[in-house]
Amino acid sequence: MSTHLVVACLLALLPISEVRGAIPYVMVSAGGTPLAFLGVVISVLCNMLVPLIAYTLLDLLDALMKSRLAPRFVRRLYSWLLDLGRKRALSIRKESYIALTLFVGVPLPATGAWTGSLVAYVLGLERRKAVFAIELGVLIASVIVFVVAYFGIEVLSTLFLE
Repeated sequence: MSTHLVVACLLALLPISEVRGAIPYVMVSAGGTPLAFLGVVISVLCNMLVPLIAYTLLDLLDALMKSRLAPRFVRRLYSWLLDLGRKRALSIRKESYIALTLFVGVPLPATGAWTGSLVAYVLGLERRKAVFAIELGVLIASVIVFVVAYFGIEVLSTLFLE
């Protein structure tokens, strides 16, 4: 397996970059080869794993907070934050899945699958629907990032290589 594909997968899994960093990286590093297309697909698939990883980590955090291992102050703060988020979510339950998809689908900083998973968890959204909404958002963001990266590379290569 190419190093470019491994790096693209890791970038897609990282909260700081996700597909917003992985797709442009693999398109530039692999050039116009079929490896670039494969890298884009791998980036998207790896980023679609994020909600599953995030929910697993959040479940572990929740179990830790319910145990006596965490300090009492931290447990109270955690419980208060979850209660606050879930009370506010009751009024927007139906629209929240569409909003979650759009939130993740807009490729801006701090609007990716990791943040979307955290928001869905805090709001107490139904897990299956939330994961679907987040993954749909990842697909939307991936298309936007791919189109912008593709045309950006074309424009830059036209300006500087010709």
